[in-house]
Amino acid sequence: MSSKSAVVHRTPWAERARGYLALARISNSPTVVSNTLAGAALAGALRPDGQVVAVAVAMVLFYTAGMYLNDLCDYTIDRLRQPQRPLPSGVVSRTEAAIAVVALFGIGSALLWSAGPATFRSGLVLIAVIVVYDLWHKTNPLSPLLMAAARALVYITAGLAVAGTLTNQLLLWAGLLFAYIVGLTAIAKAEAGSGLAGYWPAALLALPAVAFVAETPDPASWLLLALFAGWAAYAASFVYRADRRSIGRAVGYLIAGIALLDALALAVVGSVIGVALALVAWGTTLFLQRYIKGT
Repeated sequence: MSSKSAVVHRTPWAERARGYLALARISNSPTVVSNTLAGAALAGALRPDGQVVAVAVAMVLFYTAGMYLNDLCDYTIDRLRQPQRPLPSGVVSRTEAAIAVVALFGIGSALLWSAGPATFRSGLVLIAVIVVYDLWHKTNPLSPLLMAAARALVYITAGLAVAGTLTNQLLLWAGLLFAYIVGLTAIAKAEAGSGLAGYWPAALLALPAVAFVAETPDPASWLLLALFAGWAAYAASFVYRADRRSIGRAVGYLIAGIALLDALALAVVGSVIGVALALVAWGTTLFLQRYIKGT
């Protein structure tokens, strides 16, 4: 059977399942897991136990809830601009999406509660940031800061869960992740016609590489640095090139690059296994983006 026939005769169940995955931007979820690993390691406590797994699951549930809520908030606009999206096309109902948002936030919060009150409170702050971003991001000039805060809070929540405290190194790399996401989100807003203000987003993307050199002068680690810097530059080239400009492609690649940033953070604290897992997250994100768009 040809691929075209497979699409035509796809069962309703398969179509709905794909709709749910598309709403979740499931292809980006591996970067949330690598964020969790990096946050735990930077707090000095990355270990193969249930606590790290529980926090990683909670963070993915929060991310998924945020993506569902994003499409709910953008429903009116998507009916005009992206009618093929799961909600305006009717593949997934708005009621189902709303129920999923509440359930995912609830289950994720329960997992964080088991990790302690500080972790739970951090999770509540993260939920608040996600909700504010989703409700007001199209016309909000500060929306890149909200998106960046959400990702940085994954580091902080993971650190609190496994160590109960925040190290200076964790706060530094949470700040670097914040800067990277601000640059990425500013580029993403340009895809929606908001315009791109010069090269400052690209400069923010480069900050983690600069910090890595300052913290890790060992030349043995520079191969990882070259991978991050080369990937970020390659992704950004689709924004600033004169011909064949593709901001959507750049954004997808930069989202995958979050896992490479996590790999740098994990390398700084000497977590070889963590680096390997972050690299797997990078590759998995790129693979999944071939089937489920990350933007």
